[in-house]
Amino acid sequence: MSCGDAVESLGLPPPTPYLAGKTAQDFRHGANFAVGGATALDPAFLQSRGITSFVPVALSNQTSWFNGVLQLLDSTGNGQRKIMASSLLYLGEIGFNDYSFVAVFGNGTVGLAQSLVPHIVGAIRSVLTDAIGVGARTMVVAGMIPMGCEPELLAMLPGGGGDYYDRASGCIARFNQLAQLHNRALKRMLCQLRRDHPGTAIHYADLYRPITAVVSSPRKYGFGDIPLAACCGGGGGPYNFNFTFFCGTPAATACADPSRSVSWDGIHYTEAANKFVAHAILRGL
Repeated sequence: MSCGDAVESLGLPPPTPYLAGKTAQDFRHGANFAVGGATALDPAFLQSRGITSFVPVALSNQTSWFNGVLQLLDSTGNGQRKIMASSLLYLGEIGFNDYSFVAVFGNGTVGLAQSLVPHIVGAIRSVLTDAIGVGARTMVVAGMIPMGCEPELLAMLPGGGGDYYDRASGCIARFNQLAQLHNRALKRMLCQLRRDHPGTAIHYADLYRPITAVVSSPRKYGFGDIPLAACCGGGGGPYNFNFTFFCGTPAATACADPSRSVSWDGIHYTEAANKFVAHAILRGL
């Protein structure tokens, strides 16, 4: 779920993208540090595991930007603590890119991806601990999406029979199991943080259940009959995903009604899906 959909659901103005802001006034409604393709783990660490990151931005860079904005808003420790105490910190589904790089370029194996779970959860814990240290009191931390339901992975890593696909959803079972492993570890970590910081509200945002519910029963929630196909893209087939016809390229086309689709381009959700997830999260907090 995007940060924009979360704040829209709360009736708040959108936060300023970090690179679009220059002054404290620019960030009066908040700051958005998201970068497409960014990883949780630093490129050097990933490279040491034989994993190539294609975007030179990791969570550590975004944390540095966050600290820079906080310094811009107020250079004093007390001022920063007041700002953080009255702010909401939202961390999205951090780690998807790390796992997907392993999945795609490791030909669908998940062993190496599973070994990254404690490192990714540890990186998220470090960010939260640092934020609490500068005064953060309210945080929402999103879990992992059902990776096996992503058209990108479904199209690039087709499987055979047996238990490769989940019968109810048609998603790749091993990748959804990886997402569940991540979410269990994340929730354990958040429980420990709550015990260590009893005055802090740390909420877990479940992205997994709303999306799997829509994919398994799309009509029930107002979506179309092909929930695993990209709305914008090309190549046909059950997933309509091919990097040659990726959304935005001249050969790509878009479906007639994106509000009936779950996936926009095979990687990102449609606005309709993001709104559905945002409402589900807000009901659960």
